[in-house]
Amino acid sequence: MDDHPLTGSLDIWEGVVEDMEATAAEYREEGWETLELHPGDVTALPAVEERVDGRFGLDILVPGDEYEALTELVAEATFDEYDVFRAQENGVVFLVIATKSTATNQVVLLPAYYGIADADLMLKRARDAGEMQTHVRPLSGDDRVTLKQEEPETLFPQ
Repeated sequence: MDDHPLTGSLDIWEGVVEDMEATAAEYREEGWETLELHPGDVTALPAVEERVDGRFGLDILVPGDEYEALTELVAEATFDEYDVFRAQENGVVFLVIATKSTATNQVVLLPAYYGIADADLMLKRARDAGEMQTHVRPLSGDDRVTLKQEEPETLFPQ
């Protein structure tokens, strides 16, 4: 467990989740419908070597009910903008990604993290592709929803 990115930083992660909840409240006050996701784990892809399926970015596990709500939202709306709130501490990048459907006034808020030392291949692929991919999946099954961020630098270390 010592090599997990959150080792020694759980209090910071808890603060990021609280920041996401506060950000969601601000969006609601402005008239947005919000969906807050609560990751069980986050992994930078590819971690060690290139994946056969070519996926890269953040692989994020969420509870089944949150995943179902996300799949319903993305089936009904086009998410065309995003905001990233980023901090860096103890070699870890902490993020709150707010992915928005401006046509329907819906926003998905997702806290995430990754260890900078574990992210070289992910960051290289994102740079080369000109986008970051955020793969959200349930704790069980192989289904996933992929959200893309067109300016990946906003998710990179500062």
